[in-house]
Amino acid sequence: MEGLGFAKSKEYWVRFGWGILMGFLSALGAYIFVALMDFGLNLLWTEQPGAAFLSGNWQIVVILTAAGLLVGLLYHFTNAREVNGIMAMVKGDVDTKPIPAGLLVSLISLVGGFSLGPEVPAGMIAAGLSTWVSKWRNLSAEIRKSNIISGVVAAYSGVFTSPLGILLIPIELPHMQSLAYYGSLIIAAAAAVIGFVVFFVGEGFEFSGMLTLLELPPYEFEVWNILAAILFGVVGTLLTLTYGLTTKGLKRLVKPLDRLPIVRSTLGGLLLGLLGMALPLTLFLGSSGLVVVTENAAELGVTLLIIYVFAKILATAGAQATGFIGGPIFPMFFIGGTAGTVVHLLFPQIPLALSVSTMMAAVPGALLPIPITIGFLTVLIVGVPFTEAIPIFVSVLVAFLLVKGFGLMKEDHPEKPVKKVEEQA
Repeated sequence: MEGLGFAKSKEYWVRFGWGILMGFLSALGAYIFVALMDFGLNLLWTEQPGAAFLSGNWQIVVILTAAGLLVGLLYHFTNAREVNGIMAMVKGDVDTKPIPAGLLVSLISLVGGFSLGPEVPAGMIAAGLSTWVSKWRNLSAEIRKSNIISGVVAAYSGVFTSPLGILLIPIELPHMQSLAYYGSLIIAAAAAVIGFVVFFVGEGFEFSGMLTLLELPPYEFEVWNILAAILFGVVGTLLTLTYGLTTKGLKRLVKPLDRLPIVRSTLGGLLLGLLGMALPLTLFLGSSGLVVVTENAAELGVTLLIIYVFAKILATAGAQATGFIGGPIFPMFFIGGTAGTVVHLLFPQIPLALSVSTMMAAVPGALLPIPITIGFLTVLIVGVPFTEAIPIFVSVLVAFLLVKGFGLMKEDHPEKPVKKVEEQA
């Protein structure tokens, strides 16, 4: 298959059909998971805690401790483990055995109120389901990898309600840069649209509330905004490094308890429950909390918001270090957006939309190997017009290049994809 002649190949259309099927099944699986998560949250958390210091109650401690106990029991009696769906797109394979129990751990983690997002379990469902079906049907390595890419892209397109933005992920990840890969991107694009439709229909033909989640005052773009975005990219990198060091330090601290998962996760739930009682916005993924922050910034004050930035870092790192499974993207959006709100309070001449959007993009952009995707998602969430989106992409690229260029954080993905599979993909 050379150049753009892939469309004339029967094998390509077989791959296309499998990719569409895996996209639909993966999106459906991700939607069911998110629906169960929302049902559990509505059932368990009948009253949303406030934002003020010590505005939580002991119910928070009880719920998170109980969730920690359940997670610990799952680790003790099963082979539960987190699986990276994004890296599965690069490798073209994934170990499916720990995924069912890992998904149950993730569901308990998210319903329990820990500072994690649903993107990791969505990726686990897609990568695991695509791999299992491919092996069950004894499909080739090329089709198997294409199925994983299509499945993960479809699931994420539904979760983030952004098929075009999510399609950037397989472009940004390591791959052989050839025209043949374009065929895989076309399959992924079709799967992305299907994933979006599954969630759109499931939500009653309504777009996700994540789109234009924040209602920030518009501003007129000026050249100095680019310089500010560069500075915010540097600050976002420092926050990301703080998160990375905190996570590494906490994992090292609790490592002796790895052989005692019940104690580890229960203790983690207890401590994070106490943190949540003191600072309730450290709970959950952080999207609704970010709305509270941006709409009540002056009332909450600079000091409390700075505390929330680092408390959210601690809550997210602590949850991951003690065995809870979920994604960091949404909590990172909260950390960056809250830090941007602090900047605006300290320097009112800096537009709120500028500081919040650029910091929102910079923090997760420095952490993950998909900066353009993060920038695109930030634009959709903040709802700024594209004339004001340029600083967002400047800040996220600055953060990404600082981390990767100077090797400030350990790489968590292979540098080179498998050549044989990529050439035929």
